[in-house]
Amino acid sequence: MPVLPSACPLDCPDHCSLDVTVEAGKVVRVEDRAANPVTDGFICGKVRRIARHLYGEDRLRYPGIRTGKKGEGRFRRVSWDEALDHVAAKFSAIRARSGGLAILPYYYGGSNGALTQDSTDARLFAYPDYEEAAMIIVWGQNPSASSIHLVPIIRRALDKGARLVVVDPRRTPLAKLAHRHLAVRPGGDLVLALAMARWLFVNGRADEAFLAEHATGVGQFRERAMPWTPEAAAAVTGISAADIEATAAEYAEASPAVIRCGWGLERNRNGGSAVASVIALPAVAGKFGLRGGGYTLSNSAAWKLSPSVDDAEQGGRVINMNNLGE
Repeated sequence: MPVLPSACPLDCPDHCSLDVTVEAGKVVRVEDRAANPVTDGFICGKVRRIARHLYGEDRLRYPGIRTGKKGEGRFRRVSWDEALDHVAAKFSAIRARSGGLAILPYYYGGSNGALTQDSTDARLFAYPDYEEAAMIIVWGQNPSASSIHLVPIIRRALDKGARLVVVDPRRTPLAKLAHRHLAVRPGGDLVLALAMARWLFVNGRADEAFLAEHATGVGQFRERAMPWTPEAAAAVTGISAADIEATAAEYAEASPAVIRCGWGLERNRNGGSAVASVIALPAVAGKFGLRGGGYTLSNSAAWKLSPSVDDAEQGGRVINMNNLGE
């Protein structure tokens, strides 16, 4: 049976290289391949069993046009030509009636903008850089489940003396290894980030020169952070004021220091502001400019040839995804 080289198709920053065994035109086995060093001899169970997904009974195998009301599950099987013609006709009618802006090509990226979705984070940080960090904060992510190849890299950083802090309501596997686990109450991430920013500003640990040259909105951010003393933040987050202060102080002192921000903290109504505040901390503390310093989100786009963050705006509307369907 032929064994073909491939790569993982899932939305994961690991981008594993794969050996795919094929029989009679069907995938029968998926194993790791050494082409990508990050794969490091193992792959997740989801990808190892991906053939079950490819050939599962519930998978859609042909297009259908709905014939009943939404939710009834009644569809008429059609050819691809008929399906595409149907969509094109609907688009044309909407455009003629209401203009092109009435059609929303929705691409899910959470509350992120040009600096946090498949661009700056990917350009400025890659997996091997974690080993250079003196402090790693894993905030709202469980790599043991969703980014398994990051775990051995963090372990190697710990072996070199890095300090690990995990911010997560749950005691994840990495939280059990961490020097400090901040078990924040769900929804409290924004307050925790603002409290840490306040500590940096008040204690003279903000990199004012960096902020003056490279940041905007610093005054407003500082103003929003000021009410959140460690004591006030402790009442909201469930984390002691002493732990908040100690984490901020250690973060200020460590160099290089990196924050790995996940999507967990984004899943609530202040989630966009929480992520923005967390990834503002490296700017406030002056953690950019050194290998192993800064922040990362999902670095899937690090494998693209030339991501860009400065493409000209093409015009259009801004739509809050929380309001879709209203």
